[in-house]
Amino acid sequence: MKKVSLVLCMVFVYAFAKAETNKPILFQDFVSHQVEAGETVYSISKKYKLSEKEIVKLNPDAKDRIYEGLVLILPSKASVVVQTPQEDIRFKTHRVRRKETLYSISKKYDVAQEVIKKFNKRLYSETLRKGDRIRIPLNYVKQEEVVTTGGAITSDTAPKDDAPYTKYQVKPKETKYGIARIYGITISELEAINPDMGEGLKEGAVINVPRKEVTDSATIDTEKYSFYEVQKGNTIYSLLRTFDMKADELVDLNPTIADGLKEGMILKVPKGIAGSINTTGEIITIPGDVVKGSLLDSLTNFSVKKVALMLPFGLKRVDVDSADVQKQMLKNDRILRLSLDFYSGALMAVEMAKEHGVSTDLHVYDTDYVRSDGAATNARKVETIISDSNFSDIDAVVGPVLSGNFNRAASLLSRRNIPLISPFTQKVNAASNVFQSRPSESMLRNAMLNFLKENGEGKNIIIIADSKNATSKSKLRSLFPNAKQVNPRSGDKGLYLYPDDIPSQISETLENWVILETNDVPLISNVTTNLNTLVALNKVVLFTTNKGRAYDSDEIQHMHLMNLNFHFPSMNKEYSYNDQSKEFIDAYEERYKLSPSEEAIRGFDIMYDTLLRLTYADDLYGAAYSGIETSYIENKFRYQRNASGGFDNDAIFLIKYGEELTLDEVSIQKSDE
Repeated sequence: MKKVSLVLCMVFVYAFAKAETNKPILFQDFVSHQVEAGETVYSISKKYKLSEKEIVKLNPDAKDRIYEGLVLILPSKASVVVQTPQEDIRFKTHRVRRKETLYSISKKYDVAQEVIKKFNKRLYSETLRKGDRIRIPLNYVKQEEVVTTGGAITSDTAPKDDAPYTKYQVKPKETKYGIARIYGITISELEAINPDMGEGLKEGAVINVPRKEVTDSATIDTEKYSFYEVQKGNTIYSLLRTFDMKADELVDLNPTIADGLKEGMILKVPKGIAGSINTTGEIITIPGDVVKGSLLDSLTNFSVKKVALMLPFGLKRVDVDSADVQKQMLKNDRILRLSLDFYSGALMAVEMAKEHGVSTDLHVYDTDYVRSDGAATNARKVETIISDSNFSDIDAVVGPVLSGNFNRAASLLSRRNIPLISPFTQKVNAASNVFQSRPSESMLRNAMLNFLKENGEGKNIIIIADSKNATSKSKLRSLFPNAKQVNPRSGDKGLYLYPDDIPSQISETLENWVILETNDVPLISNVTTNLNTLVALNKVVLFTTNKGRAYDSDEIQHMHLMNLNFHFPSMNKEYSYNDQSKEFIDAYEERYKLSPSEEAIRGFDIMYDTLLRLTYADDLYGAAYSGIETSYIENKFRYQRNASGGFDNDAIFLIKYGEELTLDEVSIQKSDE
């Protein structure tokens, strides 16, 4: 049966907007602020004694969202408390390591981030990078801070040093919950800094509280409000949905959340909401946030979704009259076939989303990739598309497909905070507006390692790994110190084992788990054939943390893999004709008169997920922060923020060979570590 990529009668719709001239805005008097993790426009306005309107006026994009690393322009009048100069400060030079952040370094040396910036002024406008050398003040003492609200003691008895706490005098009818809420900490943290506090609080008692300025009152109108204890997995976005509140309302009631939300914090919420804590302190539990499932029942934002799709069709190359020439070109051009397949699935997603009330304004762009032109020339084609088109109101971009083109587009659109989804390649630069839809190899490995860790107790573990997989072998040995090990030998035709290497390690009483780490076809064939002879007498299950292309070789007997109940991690699964996939499969076959390819299904899954996420939340960032996991025909998505501020899809399938050579999904339980 011909694949959809051979159908050239497909209608391509291109939406090209007129170029818009952007005039530069010149700022003569300003200061800059680089946004840190957890900061909001509200918290920054308080920090610099500005109004939110003043910040948004100079930074229009900040009205909708700010993110870590973004540099904001602030009025020249912006100011923070100036610390009294200190002489004889001793410094240590710190070389930034991989994955280190300003926050982690500040915690390591117990020095505030603002203090580090003070002595490394370039950090006010630049992001910290691996290899940077920065000065850390070791004996810096801040000017005295004064807590001015609530029951905090501000007299001469307050500490004069840089202690992280000050004293607080408990007022009538005050509870732990109320005090913890005022200072934006958890009850556990309040108890930790007051080890002698006991079960309750006595009026007039003096306790420790964080040394920070607060603007809220310790009292609470119990007729209108109650308390809510933040649960694991809660986000500000999910709380707004739960409480049916606006962000400004929640922040007004709980100013401390402007500095970030964490498990165990006590929030003031409208009374009657499930999960609140009554005035006696009894916790009323509620189910945790939904993190898996369909978004169809939670759609709220039904504005028209403007999505750009950037694929390397190369229409100039297929603009020929001869059908035979077209077919030959399609046969030889893998990139063109992939693009057409992906596009066909994406179109189906747009149509099916419309049936659920989601309207899409789809802009399709041909990135016209030509290998002989070179990476730089091809990237300039993408640059031309973006400069000649109006991307100002685009909600999301799917593509480009190839890494060089994607990186260029992501860089150009980052200043507008437009999210880009990488549909295929993993080799893209991490950036704050990049959504990597394909889980990395390390994520796949870690998912399998986690499964082995959670379920490997009581099994006879046998590790077979070649020299190219020494890292995996080391991780497996750390998980299973008592595991048996079989070392492959090298021959003229590749790696191999002696006939008795595996049988000598097999247990007759325990279930045998053999973990094979190699992409060498002869070794895989050798091991699977050898193990297959042992299955009849012993329980043997085969695993790998990385199923490479070698397993698709004709030399590997899939019946052997079935007999061994072969387990492997995967970014996708093989679709089955069930209620979820039936609608798509039937519609696709009706439209194109053939079954969808893997690329067509991926095009559908990514586009459908993107449209539903844009309807579930205000933007893709909000949907990602909610922690929701979605699953479609063959792919699932759960975007988690990475160290660069962008988002990775860490939703992994664990697959096993079932009876009749079916590929069945196995449940994965995440470790708490």
